Amino acid sequence: MANEINRILKLFADLQHGNCWVGNNFKETLHGIDAAMAIKTVSEDTNSIWRLVAHITYWRTRVVNRLSGTDNPPPFRDFLLPDDPNKENWKQALLDFEAAYHLLRNAIQHLPQEHLEKPSPREGQTFYELIMGCLQHDAYHLGQMILLKKAG
Repeated sequence: MANEINRILKLFADLQHGNCWVGNNFKETLHGIDAAMAIKTVSEDTNSIWRLVAHITYWRTRVVNRLSGTDNPPPFRDFLLPDDPNKENWKQALLDFEAAYHLLRNAIQHLPQEHLEKPSPREGQTFYELIMGCLQHDAYHLGQMILLKKAG
């Protein structure tokens, strides 16, 4: 029987590019989105797909930091958009997004299973709650991306 770490890793892999329980994954959702569509919003009060990609990249990096024992924020801002939202910068945002997934996967993979119930650097939160919260956070924003893509 698979251990809990392996089950968690499968959930993240499915959300990123596999057979996701919500019906879509990030790879399918982001396929075919160009820089112009990625930066588009449906109103001034909503995020764009690009901002959501940047936000998830930020928080996955923050979770990796917490899994490593610190609560330091990443060296870049949350929801960061480039000064010039062009094709090359969008491609880089997608590469950064995928890299953050692999960093997160690696950090989870190397976490001893017995640490899941130990406190994370964030007070009142275990490592298990941190990881599952990240999964829920990502799935929530995936849903937003799907809606923005349909509205695009």
